[in-house]
Amino acid sequence: MSLISRLIKREERGRVITVAVTGAGFIGRGMVYQVDHTPGMRTALIVNRTIERAVEAFVVAGRDRADIIVSDELAALQEAVDAGRPAVTSRAEVLAGLTGIDVVVEVTGAVEYGAQVVLRALEGGAHVVMMNAETDATVGCALKRRADRAGLVYTNSDGDQPGVLKRLCDYVAGMGLEVVAAVNCKGFMDVHATPESIRPWAEKQHTSLPMTTAFTDGTKMNIENAVLANATGLVPDVRGMHGIATTMREALDDCLRAFRRHAVVDYTLGGDFGGGVFVIGYGEHPQMVHSYMQYLKMGPGPYYLFFRPYHLCHYETPLSIAEAVLDGEPTIAPLGRPVVEVVTMSKRPLEPGDVLDGIGGYTCYGDIDAAGGAAGLLPIGLAEGAVVTRAIAADRPIPFDAVELRHDSLVMELRREQDALADAA
Repeated sequence: MSLISRLIKREERGRVITVAVTGAGFIGRGMVYQVDHTPGMRTALIVNRTIERAVEAFVVAGRDRADIIVSDELAALQEAVDAGRPAVTSRAEVLAGLTGIDVVVEVTGAVEYGAQVVLRALEGGAHVVMMNAETDATVGCALKRRADRAGLVYTNSDGDQPGVLKRLCDYVAGMGLEVVAAVNCKGFMDVHATPESIRPWAEKQHTSLPMTTAFTDGTKMNIENAVLANATGLVPDVRGMHGIATTMREALDDCLRAFRRHAVVDYTLGGDFGGGVFVIGYGEHPQMVHSYMQYLKMGPGPYYLFFRPYHLCHYETPLSIAEAVLDGEPTIAPLGRPVVEVVTMSKRPLEPGDVLDGIGGYTCYGDIDAAGGAAGLLPIGLAEGAVVTRAIAADRPIPFDAVELRHDSLVMELRREQDALADAA
């Protein structure tokens, strides 16, 4: 029986999946609407710093404003969840004490806050679906380990490029083909983009300046490919990947010319891919693979390109929510220890005393690298607030020993756990 059929049957029996959403920004607001319009689930709680934004997310989703409970008190929120009334709070801490929440969807994109949300959710007995690739790429292996210990699901989301590519990798592997490459299609990139340079575009799209900057300077795409890599074992061919300028017609040949090996993550630039992604598969049997694939219009082989022309972000997240609750399975989650990191690169010359502003800022961007190549370098998820202690030229990787970090944060605690996993391997 399909997921949707099972969700419909649950709804008919009055057993809907209750969801808490943390973050009510551009994607979070869409997430609330989508959950409320998926059979068999509803948004029970929104956690957001700005209360009115969360209330508006419920209203746009079709809820009656007068029915919404706004409180930071656990007892009042528990009463609302039990009564099936929509609730809003500014305190993620309540997730640890609430009962009746099946899944927490983390949508903020903030590394430290995202880690706090995951641990509070697990403490409260809820599965976690991450739409926060930034936290996952930084400490996802440690968070997955904690979820496993609690007997709960920790997963990234279908709809975002990592989840869509993971499903496509599984599809290709399920046909008995070797996964040669998983490729994220990107239209434009400028590693030196800043919040100021992209301000007109962000205002036109009604998106935040840091988020739009991270899209433009490539950090977000490198982070997304790191999430995929840590869930599959695929690695970049070179630091930062090749970034192949191509079109659909030429993509297979251009990629194969660029790659030096199989089992890689990479991206295209420009072209006619839209919001798509693709996976390249390899099959070597002339009679049982090549002849059939030729007949099915996939080309002569032995390499085949499988293209999905879209990824639909929050529209597809309910599939991951359903899989977590109904099957106890993640859509995409770290395998164990990290196989890649996203290292911090200087966006401009840096001097002692400069403070890094992290993802989507003025001072740095992120490039994916295999874990061995990233050894001793600062992960981009730890960069915010780091103080530079020696001069670093532009477009250079920033070493751990060239910055002073705050060591008492939750993310640093989780990094120590995660690094111990790697050291023990």
